[in-house]
Amino acid sequence: MNKLAIITGASSGIGREFANQLAKDNFDLLLVSRDSKELENVAAEIHTDFGAKVDFIALDLTQDGAVEKLWKKVDKRNVHTLINNAGFGDLSTVVTADSEKLQSMITLNISALTQLSQLAAQKMKSEGTGQILNVASIAAFIPGPGMATYYATKAYVLSFSEALSEELKGTGVSVTVLCPGPTKTHFAESAGAEKSGLFSGNIPTAADVAEYGYTAMKNGKVVAVHGLKNKLSSLVMPRLLPRFVIRKIVNKLQNT
Repeated sequence: MNKLAIITGASSGIGREFANQLAKDNFDLLLVSRDSKELENVAAEIHTDFGAKVDFIALDLTQDGAVEKLWKKVDKRNVHTLINNAGFGDLSTVVTADSEKLQSMITLNISALTQLSQLAAQKMKSEGTGQILNVASIAAFIPGPGMATYYATKAYVLSFSEALSEELKGTGVSVTVLCPGPTKTHFAESAGAEKSGLFSGNIPTAADVAEYGYTAMKNGKVVAVHGLKNKLSSLVMPRLLPRFVIRKIVNKLQNT
């Protein structure tokens, strides 16, 4: 029986590309997204391209009981890999943002990710093997006026994943947190940030980011920042620039 990989946010973008990477390595897949029709199409394409066994479940992970429903689908299967990719942002100030949307963002980006990570870690630890990858962002390293809640959720993902990695040392279970910068996906459109300066210029594709993240996970890397520019930013900005300067830079970039 092949090992099972669970991927959330798998109907498009980075999650979809992660599915390709895992299918190439002969994993069985369980794909999760809200879009049932798109999941069905993705599952069929991956099966055709790689011969992989692909199951899917259409779930809104912000809804009560959604994580439990997903885990019941797993049952006693050999879960070797969990990729928490589902998440979204919103380009708006805290004062003007839709409060329900912010709460949904926190539920998806933090609560669902934490719950799934815990369930997977418990199962993997008992079996002595497994790998978890949580998708954060370069935003995790800095404050983000204009997208304050999104940046804060990704800071949580970074901190949580690093700590979980340390807790699981020596158990056979690895935890990787992937921190991409702006990427060619539907994220900017769904966040209302198409015109933001952060998404201008030559930015990497979802395939580029997924391939990098997958390699980092297989190598047991804990913090994986994609791209030289992003690596430098994550190191230089928080250490060398005063925080009031960082706030001003990010605010200007997101509103130009």
